[in-house]
Amino acid sequence: MIRPGAGEPADEARLRRYLLALVERRAAPVHVAVAFNAVYFGFDTDAAGYAGGPLDIGDFPSVAFGDEMEALPVGAMINVRTGGDLLPAEIVYKEGAHEALGVEGDIPGWLSGAPAGAQGPGQFDGTKATSLRERLVFDADAFGPGLAASGARLHRLSHRGTIDAHGSLVVNSLYERSGDGLPESDLDDTSYYLRYLMTRGKDQLDSSLAPMPLPLMLPPGATSQDKEAGLRNLVNVVRRALASLPGIRLWGEYAFTRASMADRLADGGPLGRDALETLARSVVRGAAPIVSRRAAVRRLPVYTALGPALCSLPEATRLMRGTRYPSALLHANVVLMDYVRREADEKTGLLPTGVRVALDDRWQGGGVWRAEHVGDESALDVLWGASEEPAGRGWAECRERQAPGAPVVEPEPAAPYPVMPWPDEPDLGEPVLVHEGPGRLEWQQPLRARQLEGGYLPMPLAVTTGQGTAQPPDRALLDGPVLRPSPDIIFRLEHDGHPPSVQRVRMDDEGRLVGLQWPSTCFPGILLDLAWQRGSRTVQARTTALLRPRTVDGESIEHRYDQRVRTRDGAWQRPPDDTSLGRTLWLVMTAVRRFGLLDVVGRAMLARELLASALPLVMTDAPEDPTAELVGAAVVELLAAGALTRLQGSRGDDGRPHHPTRLGERIVELLCYTPQVVEDRPRGHGETEGGTSPVRAKAVHHVPGFLRYIGHLGYEASPEQRRLFRQDFLKFGLVGSPELPPGYTYVRPHQRGC
Repeated sequence: MIRPGAGEPADEARLRRYLLALVERRAAPVHVAVAFNAVYFGFDTDAAGYAGGPLDIGDFPSVAFGDEMEALPVGAMINVRTGGDLLPAEIVYKEGAHEALGVEGDIPGWLSGAPAGAQGPGQFDGTKATSLRERLVFDADAFGPGLAASGARLHRLSHRGTIDAHGSLVVNSLYERSGDGLPESDLDDTSYYLRYLMTRGKDQLDSSLAPMPLPLMLPPGATSQDKEAGLRNLVNVVRRALASLPGIRLWGEYAFTRASMADRLADGGPLGRDALETLARSVVRGAAPIVSRRAAVRRLPVYTALGPALCSLPEATRLMRGTRYPSALLHANVVLMDYVRREADEKTGLLPTGVRVALDDRWQGGGVWRAEHVGDESALDVLWGASEEPAGRGWAECRERQAPGAPVVEPEPAAPYPVMPWPDEPDLGEPVLVHEGPGRLEWQQPLRARQLEGGYLPMPLAVTTGQGTAQPPDRALLDGPVLRPSPDIIFRLEHDGHPPSVQRVRMDDEGRLVGLQWPSTCFPGILLDLAWQRGSRTVQARTTALLRPRTVDGESIEHRYDQRVRTRDGAWQRPPDDTSLGRTLWLVMTAVRRFGLLDVVGRAMLARELLASALPLVMTDAPEDPTAELVGAAVVELLAAGALTRLQGSRGDDGRPHHPTRLGERIVELLCYTPQVVEDRPRGHGETEGGTSPVRAKAVHHVPGFLRYIGHLGYEASPEQRRLFRQDFLKFGLVGSPELPPGYTYVRPHQRGC
């Protein structure tokens, strides 16, 4: 046993050597409390565990995902409740996991630096015990290989719900007020651990089996105050020794080796240098002003929680599990701090973009960073953006706005509920320009149901007025001809699998081609690739067959299509029985698809409480409105059949539902429609019903540049592809970073077909 506090240089040197070996051996960054455990309870760095130590694992508190319990500190020994054998572990890291944390790191400003008891913007109740949602990361290997959990076992626990997808425990921790009236939640992790050892962990601390128990270090008759002072001195010795170690870097009270940081920066994977520096730049860009033709609109300060932000990076989730979670997170905080120190002006603390970035909250979400655009103003505090001490400005500024005497801003009256429970998205099915050359425009758009029925097709503004192009205004491209209203327009359609058709149509004053005869095999959502040669009167359109046809909700689909438009405009097959229940089933499913909140994969989500008001808006020939009992029975049947599922959402003051839930909004149940897609066998070469037709020729079409992920193959983009991406990035005036993301390569624009 190394006896800290002996004061002899030989003992101090031994302690530093031991702690260095400990930090190098442990899988997670080592907190001061964990380092104290190792010294006090005898962690064997060779055996990698508390092998044969004084700890009785049967006395550890048991914990499982979702528990509501008395708060546990970093350093506490626990049993992960598995329903079977004991799984002893040591808590090595924890952070705040508030429900308001967004999946991509977005967080409301009031939550950054908020004390326990904060319930919303400016709302605080510090008179009672506080419940905080926390993420606890544990080390299941802390007690040696004999008691360590295998990866397969941890996977089963995650699948069962004992731990979450990151291999950690998310719990509701209850904090009481201490005897001196201070809330326990306001203590730092080490101070709270000391209080834990003096109360609930007292038996472990006083164990006579410890290599050098604390009571033997104190003189006879020592009081509890003497014991607490001695314990604090021991922890301070460990803290100072950690801070003095060569090759060790600290973030807060966590220590990790500089070698592990160097390995991170040399890694080209999803959480390597490029990914972390890209994340750092995105934190800065979030606060940059929105520049328009008329003026620059200054944004409010932006707060980003690094934990969720890291997990949202491509291919990063699988690397953010178990003890790897805090390692990646602390490295990311250090990279962002180094980025700010390196790029910011020494006098003003501002980055070249006029943005000032600082750590605002070390605990919530793994670290909350505040970015604010201040333009050319001089920073009052030069080190405001470079300090590792959190500023807590989010909560402080919110409290200032709510303080007595502050200007009162009357809330605007809530807007009445919309006539439609969720109006159609204004950009749904709009043309998207994919290629713009000196004499040719190409775009893509899906067919809406009303366009199929009405026999028309709207043209993009770039074709009818020359607006919306990406070229600079001094280019001759904008001076070229546009397609004017005319009764003599040629529309050429190549519908894959059918002979080309040529129709003579007209273009009306609204920029629509009218008088079109669509093939019977066209369906709502089918994608059209269109092109127009400047100066001509011909519009060319083409559909593309899927390489692997699909069956979606029992409907065979052989052509590329827009999933969102198909959900909104497609018809759900009526049940075979034309009964009241059968008609109601169709009405309910159609209402969810017509008026539900759409996401990018074609899901539609409608608040169940809005279903009654949505049903009358469905176009139907039903002789009468269904009763509430009939609607309820239809919903039950659709849920049982899997045609609909339930999700949790929220509903704002304007009556509109949201998913995921938003803070401060009323929780509602959402009925969710998800397209049921079945991939059919690949399309054969020239295969038809007779199996003898020749291969169908494909029309030549333009493929815009895109990114392709190759990280799963262990490859990285070549320097040439990186150069080409930067070149095209500037050429086409794209928004974002001109550097390729880690694990991706760049495919330039090209022609396909034969």
